[in-house]
Amino acid sequence: MAPEFEYDDVLRLRGGGKKHKKKVYTQPKKIKHKKKKVKLAVLKYYSIQNDGTVIHNRVECKSPTCGAGVFMAQHKDRVYCGKCGATYQSEQKKAK
Repeated sequence: MAPEFEYDDVLRLRGGGKKHKKKVYTQPKKIKHKKKKVKLAVLKYYSIQNDGTVIHNRVECKSPTCGAGVFMAQHKDRVYCGKCGATYQSEQKKAK
C-alpha cells in the first residue's frame, strides 16, 4: 500500500500553478553608462620640458592610504581621488 500513496502524492504536485498574464512594462529599460577607454592615458599625467625635466600634470593624492603615484581626477571645480574618495575644491570655485 505504501507505493500507491507515494505515487498519488507525486501526481498532485506535478501540475503547478496557473499561467499568468505577461507583464507590460511602462518605461523602457535603463541604459547603463559605458566606460570610455582612453588609450595611453598615462601620457596625460606627465609632460616633458625642453630641458628634459619631467613635470606632473595631475595632482597626487595627499592621503596616507594612497601615497605617491596615485593621481587625482581633474574636474572643472574640484580634484577627486578615485582610490580613497578624497575631494579638494579648487580655489576658483571657493572665491565665487
